[in-house]
Amino acid sequence: MRSYEELLGASGRKMFYRAERYRPEQIFNDMVPAVDLDGDRAALKDVSMTGLAVQSTELDAWDDRLGTEVPLAIQLGEETIYKGAGRVKRVEPNGIRATVALELTSGFIDIPAIVTEHHNLLLHRAISDPHFGEATDVLPEFRALSADIVNLFRSYKELLETFEQRLEATGEERERLLLEALIACEDKIVPQWKELWYRGSDILEPVFKDPVALAAHKRYSERVLTPDFMPGPVMRRCYEKPLGYPGDYQIMNYVYKWERIGNTPYEKLLHRIGIETGACVGTRLRMTQKFLAEKIAETPGGTPMHIANLGCGSAFEVADYLKTDELARPVNFTLIDQDHDALTYAYEHAYRQVVRHQGRARVQCLQASFAQLLRAGTLFNSLPPQDIIYSLGLYDYLSHRRAKALTHDLYAQVAPGGYLILANVKVGRETCQWPLEMVTDWSLVYRTEEDMWAMVDGLDCERISLEEDPTKCVYLMIVRKPEA
Repeated sequence: MRSYEELLGASGRKMFYRAERYRPEQIFNDMVPAVDLDGDRAALKDVSMTGLAVQSTELDAWDDRLGTEVPLAIQLGEETIYKGAGRVKRVEPNGIRATVALELTSGFIDIPAIVTEHHNLLLHRAISDPHFGEATDVLPEFRALSADIVNLFRSYKELLETFEQRLEATGEERERLLLEALIACEDKIVPQWKELWYRGSDILEPVFKDPVALAAHKRYSERVLTPDFMPGPVMRRCYEKPLGYPGDYQIMNYVYKWERIGNTPYEKLLHRIGIETGACVGTRLRMTQKFLAEKIAETPGGTPMHIANLGCGSAFEVADYLKTDELARPVNFTLIDQDHDALTYAYEHAYRQVVRHQGRARVQCLQASFAQLLRAGTLFNSLPPQDIIYSLGLYDYLSHRRAKALTHDLYAQVAPGGYLILANVKVGRETCQWPLEMVTDWSLVYRTEEDMWAMVDGLDCERISLEEDPTKCVYLMIVRKPEA
């Protein structure tokens, strides 16, 4: 125990105390209240006595409202549990949403009181609903699909657990037999899952165009399907988001490495289902790595090639490429991401290979916020023109306007004769949209072919190629800049 004199105070900006902020999941159960900001219904991000922050899907509407006062209401369904006004203090892009922070201009938010009212409203809303516990707002075809998926998974669970319990072999022989059983189950379940997956895409295509229907189907999915996906480590991490955001570098590494992970054969089987669902993450990376290797090899010499990866994550492809015995020419990689841990992983794994090439390879990392990632001109000021710039996951979180603006900014940083490579998840029945959105609460921006071409509209390009990855889940666009 420390004495009073030993208690540490704060320093710098932290000396100025501000009211404790709470994330929604810390104080609300089951249903997080929404916030109405002058007609924009937004998701609550955090709340304190003196203000709150929301995530708005109106990505561009708040850019010019900094400093303005707006009416706000915290709502649970149609019930208002707080009403007041606030001044917009901060606006920044955050994935496919914009974070808007407000400071109350009068009164305060009585957090214990609204939490109590929230609990009471939830209870009374539930018991007053004549259809409570029913799924009348969910398509019968999707309910049938969900039952088929649950039945499929539980059948394999029972099969593998029974086999494991009855297996009398021990040691290496036991491990061999368990692995053989797992492989046999993988070979059988993967095509079965894909048939159900694609069937779900067909059923839910109209649902994604209706926000009310989407919310209902998402609630149903998380209640009925999500628990049966959770034994698989990759889908569990997608849903739980331990680093605070979806698609973290550990999830990407699961797909890149394609390992059997789990404590039991059934957990490993469900992990394989998750890996198959996100296989496009690996195919887009391999396509890009192949392109990089070809371009480095086709112009041998002593002049370094400059390559930058925006939103690099673990940059698995860089370390993997640098395992080559000999480089045709020197190459300098710049890896840019918002996640310090991702950059640490990327740097440590790439640098092991950099050392082998005795000065012909370099790697540097830049940590930038999501907002900074979108300001390519400012971000690249300290770098030479890049021979290749690529971004494989960042665009999945950008609105059409921001995606086009970033594409034009990045293109300006490409050296004459260089390349810009962009990947984005695509619309289609093979897309991973409904499993990610419905089962793991992972929202992405899925684009059509027309959307992809719109991003490069107005650029003076020598040529542009657009192709699907082998899974038909992702577009890969390669833009060539004319020589000077």
